[in-house]
Amino acid sequence: MNLIKLLFEFIFKLLAHIYIFLSELIISILIFTREGKHSFKNLKIFKVGNVDFEKKVVSLDSYDHQYIVCGNLTAKENETLIMMGGIPTDSSESMIWMAEELSKKNAFLKILILHLPFYENYSEITPSKNGALFNSITLPFIREVSNEDEKIDPKFSHFNQAKIVALMLKKLNISKAHFIGHDRGVVVFEHLMIENERLFLSFSRGAQVWDYYENEWSKLAPNICVGPPHRFFTYPWQIKLLFNIITFFGFPLTIRSEGFLKKCRNLKKGTQLYNRYTHLTYKANFTTKKFLQKFRQTMLQTDYLDEIKNRKHLPEQVKIMQYQGEDEFKLSSRNRLVSDQPYFGKYNLFRNEIYDLYPDCASQDLSKCQSQYLEIKEDYKKVKLIPNARMSFFALIPDSAHFNVIENPKGCASAVCDFIQECNLKNI
Repeated sequence: MNLIKLLFEFIFKLLAHIYIFLSELIISILIFTREGKHSFKNLKIFKVGNVDFEKKVVSLDSYDHQYIVCGNLTAKENETLIMMGGIPTDSSESMIWMAEELSKKNAFLKILILHLPFYENYSEITPSKNGALFNSITLPFIREVSNEDEKIDPKFSHFNQAKIVALMLKKLNISKAHFIGHDRGVVVFEHLMIENERLFLSFSRGAQVWDYYENEWSKLAPNICVGPPHRFFTYPWQIKLLFNIITFFGFPLTIRSEGFLKKCRNLKKGTQLYNRYTHLTYKANFTTKKFLQKFRQTMLQTDYLDEIKNRKHLPEQVKIMQYQGEDEFKLSSRNRLVSDQPYFGKYNLFRNEIYDLYPDCASQDLSKCQSQYLEIKEDYKKVKLIPNARMSFFALIPDSAHFNVIENPKGCASAVCDFIQECNLKNI
């Protein structure tokens, strides 16, 4: 790489850091203005709607792993739900609104929201092994950088996090349950399922790629992201910069559903929708450097291609469903693609599971929509599975994209409840 490019890269990085600093200063003021001290983060016991939540810990090897519980604490196995979210939003808080909707639909449910293991504020990074499994890609020239000499902390791998979850559930005397994951939580639960099939009565997975990917698609990032661009995420400043400009400028793509944003106009402070908008728009863009360094450790030990290969090992006996934001790969009003996980057309990540709703399309084209493959439900749409599909249920959640559990928790809860009910009836 010549000196001119290296100089330009240095200047770009310097300007990015200045922009991030100023942006976070403004965002911190906005968060305080919108929430003050009344945040889930600051409360051990809190209420969402009419549902009571309590934060608890499970101690393993002198470390306190956080989780949140709500609902009927004496629930049966088939009425016990284990949830886990992802990042950059708080992996516990992001699932609270969906948990509330699940509780409203079935008051007999016991729901545990597990925090992504070792992502608690008080955890420390202690690198102990040489050699990351994956390289990084830097902006602005999409340059690959070797991480061969980078030290890693194995406890932040999803494989190890799954081992921790198994120990937590054992200590909580949970031997069987229905599992619900979103984003990184899906990957942790997949590792858990491979090693502990007996725990799973069913598995609902949200906003996570499946088992089809063409290697050349990765070269489209960051202008077109088909699946999450993991290798850009190994530098905290790049995560902050990319997520910030995607959120506030819709460049090079947009992450929030315009249907969700339309609902959020002229919101009243203190309403649930107001709080969800605050979480997704501002709090997701105010992650600490320490938190993102932990994410860096995870990204150095996993990659979407690695995760896709791992799905070949999922046990056939466990019923699996997908709840996906319906607005994935729509074109925004600024002619930008929404999010990164198409379920149709040219970049279909789920072609082995469902009938193609927009054949050969790179973005949603309503004139080509194959609506005969859609079953309209009250709060979501069910997509028809192809013969020999591995999944048992595929739901599209309206007015949502990647962050469907925040944008439309009611739709997610409705789809998951219907799936779980089907599983319970078959298990009787």
